Amino acid sequence: MKFLRLAAFASYGLFALSNSRAAHAQSQELVCKLPMSPIVGKARSKRVVPEDLLRLRDFGELGVAIASQPFELAPDGALIALQMRQADPASNSYCTGVVLVPTDRRKRPVVIDDGGEVVATYSTAYGAAEVPKGAPKSSLLRWSPDGRSLAYTKSFPGHSELWRFDLQGRSISRLITIPVDIEALAWSSDGSALLYSSRPGRIEALKNIMTEGRTGYRYDERFRPLYSDRPLISADVPLIERAINAINGKAIPFPLGEAQRLTPITTWPEKTVAYASSHNNFAWAAPTGNVYRSKPVLNVRMNGRAIGCENVVCTNVQGIWWSGDGRTLIFERRAGVADSRTEFYTWKPGHAPPRALLSTEDAIFGCELASNSLFCAKETATKPRSLVAISIKDGTQHGIFDPNPEFSTRLLGKVQRLEWANAFGISTFGDLVLPPGFRHDHRLPLVIIQYESKGFLRGGTGDEYPIHALAARGFAVLSFNRPPWFALTRTPHNSAEFDQLNNQDFADRRSNLSSIETIIHNLAAAGTIDPTRVAITGMSDGAVTATFALANSSLFSAAILSTCCEGPFGLEIAGMALDDQYISAGYPGTRRGGQEFWRVGSLADAPHAKAIPLLIHASSAEYRMALGTYRELLHQGWPIEMYVYPDEGHIKIWPGHRMSIYQSNIDWLAKHLGA
Repeated sequence: MKFLRLAAFASYGLFALSNSRAAHAQSQELVCKLPMSPIVGKARSKRVVPEDLLRLRDFGELGVAIASQPFELAPDGALIALQMRQADPASNSYCTGVVLVPTDRRKRPVVIDDGGEVVATYSTAYGAAEVPKGAPKSSLLRWSPDGRSLAYTKSFPGHSELWRFDLQGRSISRLITIPVDIEALAWSSDGSALLYSSRPGRIEALKNIMTEGRTGYRYDERFRPLYSDRPLISADVPLIERAINAINGKAIPFPLGEAQRLTPITTWPEKTVAYASSHNNFAWAAPTGNVYRSKPVLNVRMNGRAIGCENVVCTNVQGIWWSGDGRTLIFERRAGVADSRTEFYTWKPGHAPPRALLSTEDAIFGCELASNSLFCAKETATKPRSLVAISIKDGTQHGIFDPNPEFSTRLLGKVQRLEWANAFGISTFGDLVLPPGFRHDHRLPLVIIQYESKGFLRGGTGDEYPIHALAARGFAVLSFNRPPWFALTRTPHNSAEFDQLNNQDFADRRSNLSSIETIIHNLAAAGTIDPTRVAITGMSDGAVTATFALANSSLFSAAILSTCCEGPFGLEIAGMALDDQYISAGYPGTRRGGQEFWRVGSLADAPHAKAIPLLIHASSAEYRMALGTYRELLHQGWPIEMYVYPDEGHIKIWPGHRMSIYQSNIDWLAKHLGA
C-alpha cells in the first residue's frame, strides 16, 4: 500500500495517511496546496489583475455573518479544522483540502485530505426545494468529544460521503456514501457513534414526479418555470436521523437521548440569534416586543436570577460566550452606520458595566472561544479571509493562518470609508477605492458595485465585479452598502407589513436610489469623479436597485446586471407560490391593474428611461427572467448585450465563467466609460 507523508506539527511528528483513496487523491491536482511560507517585508509592486482575485484560497461560506461557521475548533483549543478551496480558471474546476491549523502560530498547518468536489448549493424557497442558489456547498466538520478524531463530509454530484480522520492513528477512512446531502452531523456523547441527518425521501419524491409526468403535470404551486419544466420537490420532505459506528461506518440504532446533539433542543425564546450557557448561567440575544426585525437584545440569567443590561452596547448582540469560570460574558455586536462596525465587549453581570475590547470596521465572524482567546475568521477591505486570535483580556489580535500571503505583495489603491444620509434621512456607508498612485489631478469614471460592503472588497455581492482590479485599471470604484430597509423606519409587526411598507410607492427603492444619487453628487462636488461617466452594476437585490435607478434617473452612462429583471413577464415565470408572495407584498396581480406600477418599477416599461449601454451576464437557471426586458430594450434601440452561462444558479460558481465575467466587465466598462 502506498503511504503518503505530510509535514505536520512539531508535537505530532509526521502524519502517515494510510488510506489508499486519500493517497490517490493527494497525488491529484484536486488537492489544494498551502502557501509555502509567510511573505514578510516584500514591497507591493504588482497591480491587481482578475486572476489574483479569482485564485484566492477560500474557506467557509460566502458572506461574513457573525453566526456563520467557517471552521471547527478542537475541544482542547489546539487545532482548527477547515475546508479550503481554490479556483482554477484554466481547468474550470477547484482544488479542495481539509486543513488542520494549529492555534499555536509557531506550528504549521497541514492538508490531511482532499475536501471532495465543489458542488453548487440548492436552497428552499416558498415551499419548494431544488432552487439553484449556486454558492459552494460547505463541508460539515466535527471533532470527537475527546478531540482525537475529526469527522467531515465531502460533496460530489449525485452523492455525499462521511469521512473520519484519526489524529492518534494518523489515518483517514471513508465511513459511508449516500445519494443525498448530509445536512447535520454530530458525535454521540461518548464518541462511539456518528449521528447524521439527511432527506432520503427526496429520491422517492423525484421518482414520483417523473412518474406523474406520464399523464401530464397539473400546473400548481409546485412549479418554478424559471428553473424547471417539471414541478420541484417539496421542501417538506422530512429529515431522517441516523447513526453509524464511528470506527467502521456500520449502521446502528440511534442512541437513546442523543437526538439533541444533532438537533439541539433549547428553551431559548423564539427568534433567539445567539445563546450560551455555563453551569446555571445563561445568556441569549433576541428581539424584544413585536416589531419585525428589531435588533436583538442581550439577556442574562445567573443562578435563576435575571440580570438586565440597560447599556446601549447590549443591543444588536449576535455572538455570546461565557469565560471558563462562568462568571464573565463575552459578546459581539454590530454597531455604527448601517451596522458597519464589529465590536466585542466583556461583562461581569451584576457588577460593572460592559467593558469594550475591540471596535473595528473589519469583518470578524464565526468566532469560537478557547481559554483566553476568541478564534475568528477575519476580512479587511484590503485583505482576504484569514484566521486570527483575539485576547479576551485586552482585545489584542494576532494572526493564526493566512491562506493568501501572496496577496500582500499586490499594489492597492487607497480605500476610504464614506458615510452619508439620503433624502429620507436614512444613513449608509460605502468604500471608495481609487487607482494606485492617484493624485487627484483629474476626474475618474465611477463604477458602483452593490450591495454589501463588509469585509474584503473582492467582487461585490455575487462576486462578479473585481473591485481592486477595476481600480488598478483606472476606475474609481464605490462598494456601496445598501441603506437599511425603509420599513425599519416604521414599526412593521410581521413580514407582510415589512414588505408592504418597503414597496408602497417604491419607498425602499427610492431610498436606495436617493443614497446612490447623493454619493454621486458628493464625489462630483469633491472633484473626484466625472459625473458624465458613471456605471451602476448589481445582482439580485442590487440588480433590482440598478434597474429601478435606470428607470427613474438620468445619472448613469452604462450598466451591467448579473440578474435581470423585474417586470410583469418576470412574475409569470416565477411560479404560483412566488407570484402569490409578490402580490401579498404589494405587487399588482394583473397587467391591466399594474400599468402605473410597472411604469415606475420596470425598466422595460419606464417611459423616460435613457437608453445607455447595458450588459447582462445571466445564469442558465435565471436567464428566462431577462427575456422580456432584453426584447423590449433591444427593439427600443438600446445598445444591449446578454450572455448566458450554462450550469449556473443564482450565484455563478464555475471558475472559467467567473474569469470570463471578471475580464469582460473590466474591458466593457473601459470601452464605454473611457478609463
